[in-house]
Amino acid sequence: MNRSFSLFEYLQSPVWVFDIHQKRILWANSAALPLWEATCREELVSRDLSRDMSEAVNAVLDSYLKCFEEGETVKTWWYFSPNNILKKALCYFSGIPLEDGRIGMLVEVIAEESSLRRELAFSSTSNLALLFAEDGELVSANNTFTHAFGDRLLSLEGFLGDSQLALEWLAKAKTEGNLKTKKLCWTGKNHHWFSIDGKWLTDKHQLLLNLVNISQEKEQLQKAKYNAEHDFLTGLLNRRGITNAITENQNNQHPYSLLFLDIDGFKMVNDTYGHAIGDKLLRAIAIRLKDEVKDDGLLARFGGDEFIIQVEHRNIRQPSLFAQKLIRALNRPFHLKEVGELSIGCSIGTSDFPTDAKDIETLITQADMAMHRAKLRGRNRSHHFSPDMADALYRKMTLRHHLTLALEAEAFELYYQPIVDMTTQQLKGFEALIRWHDEELGQVSPAEFIPLAEETGQIVPLGKWILKTACKQLSVWREKFGKGFIMSVNLSRAQLQSSLAPTIESLLLRYNIPPSQLALELTESTMLQEYDDAKQCLDDLASLGLELYLDDFGTGYSSLSQLQDLPISTVKLDQSFVQGEHKGSQAIIEATRAICEKLDLRVVAEGVETQEQLDYLKSCRFDYCQGYFLGRPMPAHEHEERNFTLQHTAVV
Repeated sequence: MNRSFSLFEYLQSPVWVFDIHQKRILWANSAALPLWEATCREELVSRDLSRDMSEAVNAVLDSYLKCFEEGETVKTWWYFSPNNILKKALCYFSGIPLEDGRIGMLVEVIAEESSLRRELAFSSTSNLALLFAEDGELVSANNTFTHAFGDRLLSLEGFLGDSQLALEWLAKAKTEGNLKTKKLCWTGKNHHWFSIDGKWLTDKHQLLLNLVNISQEKEQLQKAKYNAEHDFLTGLLNRRGITNAITENQNNQHPYSLLFLDIDGFKMVNDTYGHAIGDKLLRAIAIRLKDEVKDDGLLARFGGDEFIIQVEHRNIRQPSLFAQKLIRALNRPFHLKEVGELSIGCSIGTSDFPTDAKDIETLITQADMAMHRAKLRGRNRSHHFSPDMADALYRKMTLRHHLTLALEAEAFELYYQPIVDMTTQQLKGFEALIRWHDEELGQVSPAEFIPLAEETGQIVPLGKWILKTACKQLSVWREKFGKGFIMSVNLSRAQLQSSLAPTIESLLLRYNIPPSQLALELTESTMLQEYDDAKQCLDDLASLGLELYLDDFGTGYSSLSQLQDLPISTVKLDQSFVQGEHKGSQAIIEATRAICEKLDLRVVAEGVETQEQLDYLKSCRFDYCQGYFLGRPMPAHEHEERNFTLQHTAVV
């Protein structure tokens, strides 16, 4: 028989042939002898290995034999104890024909160190075996199991920790022949996670469980899951964490409120003290919120300076009062030793499950909308979601998309409203006003799409188009009709950049327009935001010879000393005062005229709609007037068709 296996002698790794039925080694190469603590091959093959072999190991070997009969091989760590010395080796088991027609087991030990290093982590977790009788009592555990966990395990019920489940496993194994699962089990010493491959041994009426200890893998997965669902900075749940927690319990969920909390003034802290202080403040905020929420709900950091809180109504019966409690808690000063005391506020939006929505993402969106409504209403307050907010958001999203398309196609039109010189009673010029008609949305008001364009930054390309179109029209009227009108164009704060003056200068040259015929209108708030930067830009524009108008005077927060320093030539009084019928409006009109006269500024009255208003403004010696009574905004061709006549020429 030795001649049959003699080719294996030249392999450097230990190899032997094992007779599974007789539990003896039939042949081994020289490299296997030290592993088996054998003095020679003859001594090794004479050993009766069945004496120390447990029934669990016998069952495992029988299962291997079935694999070999089907042409399969097995790679696993194997524990054995030659001369009572515990050893483990990573082995390849395969079937090999014996002279009598039976199948033996060819064992090759993998000896390459690189392979051993790769497989080392698996060595202490595999090759575990338990054998249970038909009634669930433990028949045998292999040496690997007892070496790792001791011999205190007595039954399948003890292993699973559930008598009913033990009966179900036995029944399933009998019926289906095998079972595969992963489960946390009791070893008699402690709990471990195992990957379990069970086989029913029909001839012996026993259940063999081959186990792989996956506790470390489970711990790593649980750690990865924890990290994926928690915020590193604050230790709170993150967006994914709270979403998963709520979703997992949604079917059994009691009615609850979702609170979307945004810190007011946090950006100022970051900009003033840096992100390190901002992070410390966020941790302090998280601690204070945890003190308020306690065990009454879930708390998560949603991202940046935003937090989400879920509270069930059975714990918090009045979420609106709870929101106010949170606001008061965050209004208390925070003491950071590096900077001293810091004061912040917060705005909170709320939505309810299941009243407002039944899925978590929709509830978050709704609470977010409500939070922004709270900010619009003054901040440091809470607001509950209402359906009109969703309608408004959908309208806003639709407008934004259509506005982008309209910008690409330049699908806008300018209307021109006359401005009348009250001294000469002649048409002085026009204010260029943008109009947008969308095929799907219809006529969209500038009061709706201009703020959106400012919010999205689209106001810069839009403003550039308005300037170019207005200059082009002014050039046409100069060349075609010989008209030297002044064209006033509204500017946004976002347009006050260092590149604006060169851009306008190139337009004036391109269309051959004298700078004095172009006026730029800015609101009070636009001029006074980031005053130094705005002043430099306005000085650059004024140096070109342009007119600068202060629009909507009286509605902002003008500082007369600052206005005196700005290169403004004309003030436009807001129409709300012109159309006001109480004495206060008249007092403001007269005071504005007096102030402008002292500051050597011309003044335009907007919103003139009646003869009485016009007469009163004339009596106040206003320089210019504008309004529907004198002329509505119209396209250029309509003004040309009317030969630039006013609405009420005679009455001026």
